[in-house]
Amino acid sequence: MSASLIIMIVLVLAAGLATALKPGVSFREAIQISKSQAIRVLPIVIPAAFIAGFLAELLPRELVSGLVGPESGILGFALAAVAGAILPTGPMVVLPLGAALLQADAGFAQILTLYASWTLVNVQRFIIWEVPLVGMSMAARRLAGGFIALPFAILGAELIELILAR
Repeated sequence: MSASLIIMIVLVLAAGLATALKPGVSFREAIQISKSQAIRVLPIVIPAAFIAGFLAELLPRELVSGLVGPESGILGFALAAVAGAILPTGPMVVLPLGAALLQADAGFAQILTLYASWTLVNVQRFIIWEVPLVGMSMAARRLAGGFIALPFAILGAELIELILAR
């Protein structure tokens, strides 16, 4: 059993106990909400895990390593940043994609850059969600902030890799 699974089990038990013991809170309603979330999310997570496995075997290692491998240099970081910014999807695809790329010899710092870019400057989220919901002024400020923060995230990814590679 992995440490992550143990932590999740402990958190579930603690939250369940807190919900059961808190007056005015419906434990039954909390279970119903949890069940609804699981029914909505699991059909996406399970295929995403298979996609990651299939992609890991299908992606040509030489190509992946050359484009976004540990030795790909500034071009690898730029490609990862652009890919993260334009990936039109949520975490249930992006995270398995990153895992598949790592299996195909992508660099850790490059995948951290992909994740950071996807988080900070995702264009799809800007167009589809942010502009309609918070307006152009706020959405543009958030996007500009993401572009300003991205170089620091890339430097941080490279620094983490340098420290952990020792």
